[in-house]
Amino acid sequence: MRYGSKRALLAAIRTEHDALCARLDEIPRSRCLEKGVWGDNWTVSDLVAHLAEWQRMFLKWYDDGLQGAIPAMPAPGYKWNELPRLNRAIRAKHRSRRLVSVRRDFDAGYGRILGIIEGLSTGQLLARGHFAWTGRYPLVTYLGPNTASHYRFATRVIKRWLAATAGRARSDSRPNKRL
Repeated sequence: MRYGSKRALLAAIRTEHDALCARLDEIPRSRCLEKGVWGDNWTVSDLVAHLAEWQRMFLKWYDDGLQGAIPAMPAPGYKWNELPRLNRAIRAKHRSRRLVSVRRDFDAGYGRILGIIEGLSTGQLLARGHFAWTGRYPLVTYLGPNTASHYRFATRVIKRWLAATAGRARSDSRPNKRL
């Protein structure tokens, strides 16, 4: 998605984040570790960990770039054409974590990214090559996919999963107000 201003970027990120969090809050606790949400039997926790890890990677790229380093993108030992392998490694890294912990990391990454965006001008966000580490691309090229677009994707995945498995939900399940 293209963003014409800082305001539009922030609005998209906040809107998609809020929609995702609302969807997450609808999921009964009893279903949070249920497999099959996405991919190779991912759970809700796996999906949120995936989002949190991609936020963390963006923050590392940004921090490394500010220090004059060339960030290892997308991650050390991986090329952009190896994203399926990287995503499997992310899942393996976080598989044993509890959703509460993963959600805490997700929320912290979201907050830090918003802080960065709020501290930058529209020009800094949208100008090609403003940051040396982004090369000929604007910073928003890395922000959008790791925030608004990723949140929208996850919301759709969860919505499809909930619709497809509605009959399996326990009648005694209570919505989880805070994952």
